[in-house]
Amino acid sequence: MIKSRILVPRRNIIEFHEALDDRGGVFVTLDNGMVTDVYLDELNNYRSITNSKDIINHLDYYGLEIYSKNIILREIMFAQDDDECEIRFEIQIKDKEHMFKMELYFNEEENISFNRYLLFDSRKVSLELFKEIDEAINYFLLNIAGVTNSIFVVVTNETDLIDKMLKIDYQNNRGFIDAYDNPKIGEYMLEKQLKYKK
Repeated sequence: MIKSRILVPRRNIIEFHEALDDRGGVFVTLDNGMVTDVYLDELNNYRSITNSKDIINHLDYYGLEIYSKNIILREIMFAQDDDECEIRFEIQIKDKEHMFKMELYFNEEENISFNRYLLFDSRKVSLELFKEIDEAINYFLLNIAGVTNSIFVVVTNETDLIDKMLKIDYQNNRGFIDAYDNPKIGEYMLEKQLKYKK
């Protein structure tokens, strides 16, 4: 099961309420009037396990983590302009030393996200783990960012990555771009329509 949690800076908490349990959980009121539950993590930071778009947006995605059984996507950069957001995630895979990175540009109004792996060697990741990474990305896009059209831009020499994406339901709807006269140079655009699970 995929979940998300986010750092809740102390400056954003205006009131503490009753304790939830003996593990440190407590309800708090945020500076935007919303109430959420928070727990102290191992570094004594407050975190909330939530998929509330309003809370996550209010906290500017700060310290957002999307996690499942074997992987964690951890926010390492977030920027926003008038109509587009950019977020970078570090991908941590359980029992693997390698850190992978990716970036997403998403636009809720246009209902689209353009995504790219930055430091990623798909040969080090099994198809099963790659599918889990993709499900976490799609969870973020669909449930938090609110977009359903996910387009990955992949350099054409990343053939192993392209093969894996085609195996997990991405479609080559757009073909090569920026390939000029040599089809081995350029980028591939692989697209997937995301749908809420019933």
